[in-house]
Amino acid sequence: MKSPPRWIGRLAKPVLMACVIGAFSAFGLADRIAGFSANLGEKDRMVRWSAVLSGATRDAIPVTLIDIDPLTMAALGHPQTTPRELLAGLLSLAAAKQARGIFLDMDTSRPGSPAGDGALAGFLASYPPDAPPLALARRLGALDPAGNGADALAEQPSFLDAAVRDKPNVIWAASVSRIDEDRVVRRWQLSHTACAPAPARTLPSPQLFAAAVAGVPPRPLADVQAFADSRTQAVCAPGAGRATPPDWPANPDPHAAIAFLIPDGPDLAAPHFITRDGRRMPLFRRVSARALMTASGAVAAPRAVADDLLRGRFVIIGASHAESMDGHLTPIGFLPGALIVANAVATAPAVLSGRPVGPLGTTLVALALFGVLVAITARLRPLAAGVAVALAVLAALMGLGRIFAPSTASDMVLAAFGMVAFLSTVEGLQAIGKDWRVRGWRALLKPGKPPAAPPTETSP
Repeated sequence: MKSPPRWIGRLAKPVLMACVIGAFSAFGLADRIAGFSANLGEKDRMVRWSAVLSGATRDAIPVTLIDIDPLTMAALGHPQTTPRELLAGLLSLAAAKQARGIFLDMDTSRPGSPAGDGALAGFLASYPPDAPPLALARRLGALDPAGNGADALAEQPSFLDAAVRDKPNVIWAASVSRIDEDRVVRRWQLSHTACAPAPARTLPSPQLFAAAVAGVPPRPLADVQAFADSRTQAVCAPGAGRATPPDWPANPDPHAAIAFLIPDGPDLAAPHFITRDGRRMPLFRRVSARALMTASGAVAAPRAVADDLLRGRFVIIGASHAESMDGHLTPIGFLPGALIVANAVATAPAVLSGRPVGPLGTTLVALALFGVLVAITARLRPLAAGVAVALAVLAALMGLGRIFAPSTASDMVLAAFGMVAFLSTVEGLQAIGKDWRVRGWRALLKPGKPPAAPPTETSP
């Protein structure tokens, strides 16, 4: 029987692949496959996927965001700023429902209406000492007209300064995020220290405050103040004596990566559930302030609001309406500032309780993991090596994330993964270089299959 021409065998594989790809395109699957492949190579998507695997929800804090959204502003008649009477009512509601802690993420550096400012200042002046711990957002501004960096920022006065002075359970906090060169927010700033104008002091971040008052077990605000005093001494008076390291937190990473688990919108991701106080509850809840208001515009009475919305949770009161001008790019899209704070607060315990490790330790662990990956894949074909690397990366994220902070574990694994990719590139270039001397430019082509050996005849 005559064998088919050789060119038919060479064309069979491309034709078969073209038919398969054409079928995928006809049913709309080609775009999905291309999108999935692109997502695998996107660093921010990899960081997001690794957040849960690396233990970011360990001892997580349940968070409720009371959102002053466009619906709320429409119900209020579209005022230029959020009425301070509404803020006083929402704070009173959260305190009455026994929240674990409260953060008011609103600017109070500029006065509003006399009636509204008086209502908010009067509420805080009479804030009971046994009420939930409360943090107020301190606005930061340039120390001088030429100040551009974070170190040149100074605290701006607030009309609430006198009302909360000497309140044992009310503190000021600085909500500052680190913005990368591509204008994307990926990391937090654990505290902000200003040495001038005097007196020098350090403001904790909302996530540090929340990790203390809403952690397991809760810690007194004195621990937050001890950390702030230590940072002030280390930054503003380094020559005055060695700063005493605080007992808490165990891992005071000043610029840890934020584990973004909470997107903007109820339909973008399945909700995360955690176990807290022996019961299962959602990690995050978002409530429009409009839903907590009566028809007259006043805040509803505590008995009219379900307990599970606020009780035992850390409550953030913030705004997402367009007039707030508080939105940032993140690895999971454009988020309002209050939602970035919610992501940082929810996963703060996992970061602050991890084992601290410096740049040298991170590098050494990444190198050790790189050695393990190389040893695993040294004698495997590309497909098998890819599967082995994927499984090893998942195991490393789950293991290292329980020892170190989740963001540190992700950095170690991504560094090791990058080393493996770089090594593969170098080995490929080296093989081409060796073959170039013999074959010239044909070294860029796939090596041809060796000719089949002729059958040997055996004597009968």
